[in-house]
Amino acid sequence: MKNYFLILFTGLILISCKRINSIIDGFNLKKEKLSEFNVKIDTLISTKNGDLTKVVLFKNNFYCMFETSRKNTSQQFIKMLVFNQKGKFIEDVFVPEEIQNMSHYDLIVEKDSLYVKENQFEKENFVLGEYVADLNKIKTRNFAIFKDEIYTIYSDSKGEWGGTIFFENNKTREVFETYSSCAVVVNKIKKEYYVTNSGMYFSNVLKISEPTKLHKSKLNLNENEGSKYHEGVTEILNIDDVNIATSFVNEEKLFHLYSDKKNVFVGVIENGKMKSQYKFDFNFYPHLNQTLDNGKQLLTFYIPSSKENGILIIDQKNFYFHILK
Repeated sequence: MKNYFLILFTGLILISCKRINSIIDGFNLKKEKLSEFNVKIDTLISTKNGDLTKVVLFKNNFYCMFETSRKNTSQQFIKMLVFNQKGKFIEDVFVPEEIQNMSHYDLIVEKDSLYVKENQFEKENFVLGEYVADLNKIKTRNFAIFKDEIYTIYSDSKGEWGGTIFFENNKTREVFETYSSCAVVVNKIKKEYYVTNSGMYFSNVLKISEPTKLHKSKLNLNENEGSKYHEGVTEILNIDDVNIATSFVNEEKLFHLYSDKKNVFVGVIENGKMKSQYKFDFNFYPHLNQTLDNGKQLLTFYIPSSKENGILIIDQKNFYFHILK
């Protein structure tokens, strides 16, 4: 996976953090002198294909979902386009009608395959054909949100009816569960697991030190509501009016990319409160799409004032913005 980023980093590194002068969202982007975070910005040239909603890195290329409005209906038209990491168009992928009708879906890369998974209550899954550029319907299956040598962790969100995090022991197949409203990402520091949940008007972070102390369960992702159990969990943050787009680990410390109504920050949790470590000079709406090797993360983002979309890569304390032009 490291090789996947050589092309991307080569293009981005040409723009020094000390001399960024791009104008985005009405602000002059300059690295704060005292900040330990690095922000680098580049453009990814592509034709206008609607709003970028999903993206994953697959087979060394960006697989992007774009949505455009249809006339006389509120439904969106969905296109999947493939670009290399320099922004050159590779191919488009036929998107069947079943996916066109999905209200909520995720792109998932697992074991050299790309899947389109309908989330929340729906049941349909699709996989990208190995030799042809189309998506074929497959039997519904479960996808892990996190996996290490001990546990495979699954997240099941039921929207306003809550959600569940399942820990399945890889050897014994024992399963343990806890309530988790809408899991965005799971991180691990030493032997402790951190689950970040984020909704429209709230966010919280759970610490689970010993999964066997959770409620013993069965792996059932077909329930109509979230778990009712809370034992074995420490809630280290519960905050309203803040959205945590993702959480990531650097030097065994948990950081959070979060936003209020006007600003975007990187922060840490101290004594049950979020403490800002860095404030971005422009406002954007980030959304986590994929966790990559070595803790790297791939996000989409939208800049409200300029109405531009892009791809954001977080690599430890480096933030690489790719703006679609």
